[in-house]
Amino acid sequence: MSEHGGVRNPFNSDQAARRYAGSRPYYHRSALNLAMIQQPLRPARLAIDVGCGTGLSAVAVADLADRVVAIDASAAMLRAAQDRPGIKYLVAAAERIPLRDGAADLATVGGAFHWFDQPRALAELARVLRAGAHLIVYSDFFHGRLKDQPGFVSWLTGSYLPRYPSPVRHAQFDPDAAARAGFGQASVRMSEYDVPFTSGEMADYLLSQSNAAAAIESGTISASLLRDQIIKETAAFFTDDERAVFGLRVWTAVRLP
Repeated sequence: MSEHGGVRNPFNSDQAARRYAGSRPYYHRSALNLAMIQQPLRPARLAIDVGCGTGLSAVAVADLADRVVAIDASAAMLRAAQDRPGIKYLVAAAERIPLRDGAADLATVGGAFHWFDQPRALAELARVLRAGAHLIVYSDFFHGRLKDQPGFVSWLTGSYLPRYPSPVRHAQFDPDAAARAGFGQASVRMSEYDVPFTSGEMADYLLSQSNAAAAIESGTISASLLRDQIIKETAAFFTDDERAVFGLRVWTAVRLP
């Protein structure tokens, strides 16, 4: 996988893709609904979903478009995506989108923008979008908090993350770079949601994150050993199903004429 500015996306194996597909919460439609509160969207004939991963984001945007071209630089992630009518998956990078100029009526990027070379990706998004089309960039993030277990966040930030730090990544979104690429002022909206987790489900979710993927890929620890380690260390926080609190941030911008 390509690397730029010291940033390398670690989701490039079939094992990492399967963990991602099976363990990530589906929040993507809620993110698009939040974007539509900011700026009403017209039905799109063609949408481009960039950094689609295992296809969760493509499924969400398919409700808003006749056709979706969903791209990801990782062939492994696309192999884990589920086929759906109206969605075409392609191996391609955000910095080189395989569409003609002005072809798309909508572009979405869900949970992937921090892996891109943002000036190049934004220039490509501006190129493939028609004037007046919307760009929606969104991401969720785990607060590290269980609603009724305040000690969990201390374990996560004080013990787990120091052992398995997150790899280098770019900012979630750069409004100034978007303006330079030809987009209007970006609006941003935030919300929260919570998801029920068992101890095993939390372990699977943490294994699907980039820090775990990088540690497993480097040989620091195996996936099975890390999963067992997480379950053992967090068992006291999961006396019953607990609810994990996530944040959601959505940026929306319009392609200028």
